[in-house]
Amino acid sequence: MKKLNTFVLFTLFTLPTFLSAQTDDQMKLDNLKYYLSSIREYTQSMRYYTDSIKIISLLDQMDVITANLGEEIDKIVIPEIQVQEMSTDSFMVNTEPEVEKIEEPSWKSEQMPNVEEENKEGLGVSKFMPFKNKFNTSLKIQFGINSISQGESSPAGIIVPEINTGGSWYWDFALIRRARIGGSNSKVAFNYGISFLKNRFKIENDLRLIINSNNDPQFISISDVKENPKLNVGYLNVPLSLTFSLSKKTKLEIGGYAGYRVLTVQKFHLKTNQETIEEQRYAGYKLNNWVYGATASLDISGFDLIARYNFSGLFKDNPNYDFNTFMIGTSVSLF
Repeated sequence: MKKLNTFVLFTLFTLPTFLSAQTDDQMKLDNLKYYLSSIREYTQSMRYYTDSIKIISLLDQMDVITANLGEEIDKIVIPEIQVQEMSTDSFMVNTEPEVEKIEEPSWKSEQMPNVEEENKEGLGVSKFMPFKNKFNTSLKIQFGINSISQGESSPAGIIVPEINTGGSWYWDFALIRRARIGGSNSKVAFNYGISFLKNRFKIENDLRLIINSNNDPQFISISDVKENPKLNVGYLNVPLSLTFSLSKKTKLEIGGYAGYRVLTVQKFHLKTNQETIEEQRYAGYKLNNWVYGATASLDISGFDLIARYNFSGLFKDNPNYDFNTFMIGTSVSLF
């Protein structure tokens, strides 16, 4: 019994040292896997922001190096803790009959969480930028001025809105994915996605859009206007385009878009006597439900100039208002 007690005491004193050693080794291995996965993730993201053949070639070499690193890391094996059977003869002289051999307990250290698996689930940077590293997708925001062009002159007696171009803006929020055509060294990319386009027209001659007794859209004058009335029209679009890298700092993008009208609202700011009235009116006003058009942009050193034109009329077939919308602006990408 004395030999057994001595063995148990020795095991209890020495076991924490073995457990600590294995935990440190496991943590080091997990960190190696985590940083290797981060390198792979960021090298893939770098491809999205460059068209340089030399940089892409260097990134290919990094992929080979990281693959070799992965093979070496996978060969690392953390040995399991084994409590070695020890002879109690070194502690005391055997003066008692041999005690029946007792099976040693098996000790299993608690494994550390797999950092690489946590990273795949969206922890860290990817959690806040979910599209950049996983889907090669960017959030692109376009903005600029817009106005309308008239195809044919309106009949006599028809009041036509005068658009204040400087006060008329458009916004386009788009999730865009880019796919390089012809391999990683190609200078041509195909872009596609989904966007929300909002056109705001500032009407300088204080008009309001109504549906008249003939069930046709008509602009009429309003009084007591404190600010110019505004007509907002929103569309849900599917943009498609091709990007051509003309040089390291110059890109040309040509494409088109098609969509459906999802928002129409008129906003008025009136003042009568002592009252200030803010009014919003929602209706279809027989505007064209479908929209389609073309876009072209020239990007020089990160600044792009964009031109867009709607081939579809602002209104449905209407001889009084044969309007088409055009836009000029620029864009920024959040990721």
